[in-house]
Amino acid sequence: MTELVNPSPEELSHRRRTLRKQRRTRNFQHVWRVFAIGSLAVGAFWLMRNPFWLLLQSNDQIILNGNDMLDEAAIYELLALEYPQPLFEIEPEVIVQRLSTQSPIAVAQVDRQLFPPRLEITLQERQPVAVTVPLQPLADPNAELTPTNHAGFLDAQGHWMPQNSVGVNREFDVPALRVRGFHPRYRSQWPQLYQALQTSEIAITEVDWRSPSNLIVQTELGQVHLGVFSPQRLQTQLATLPRFRALTDQANLPAVDYIDLVRPETPAVKLVNPAAPASDSP
Repeated sequence: MTELVNPSPEELSHRRRTLRKQRRTRNFQHVWRVFAIGSLAVGAFWLMRNPFWLLLQSNDQIILNGNDMLDEAAIYELLALEYPQPLFEIEPEVIVQRLSTQSPIAVAQVDRQLFPPRLEITLQERQPVAVTVPLQPLADPNAELTPTNHAGFLDAQGHWMPQNSVGVNREFDVPALRVRGFHPRYRSQWPQLYQALQTSEIAITEVDWRSPSNLIVQTELGQVHLGVFSPQRLQTQLATLPRFRALTDQANLPAVDYIDLVRPETPAVKLVNPAAPASDSP
């Protein structure tokens, strides 16, 4: 049998001292851990509230990318940020929503950067392809801006942008194509019309959509009447235009008022002199 040995009083005293020392060490480690976590929390709070982490009254801390058409001053106005502004209180989703609802901007991405503190904004603009000409001036300055009462731009998808809300960069080339009588109801038809105009061999400088029953285009050959807009018939109408080059190539021909392509299979030419007979072909 194994003999049980009773520890001596000296051994018991040594064990008690060892246990008290281990307990003091654990308590010290616990207090130090609490102190370290508290210091980190206070330090993080201080960093967030310290002026070093604020967007100061300076646009230098906002980096803009992708704004070829929009002027930087116009974008800063759209952001509507109040200064000083704590960086962590800025919500990128709110800024994206604010920018995306503005017609000149199709897509926006906002990133917060801590070192150094700044905002980086990447934009995808709507590219204007035509200038809209209003039918009547805006009488009430508080009235809603529309294509019929205010000059603006059109992109290839039919989005309309009022000129005074765009803030166009001075170096931006304004589109040469003009559109008269554009109405929001034409938005779904514009992409097809614009795509067809781009394929025309004859240069087209203006579209007159004031009459839904007669789409008129101004070309290098003169005015052309196309009738009611039809995507299928328009391709045939534009393909017929090169046949009329003789109207401008020959100086001895009578003056032409307009070319009638309402029925492209039987084109006609309206002469300025009403006494002269209209021609059925060039």
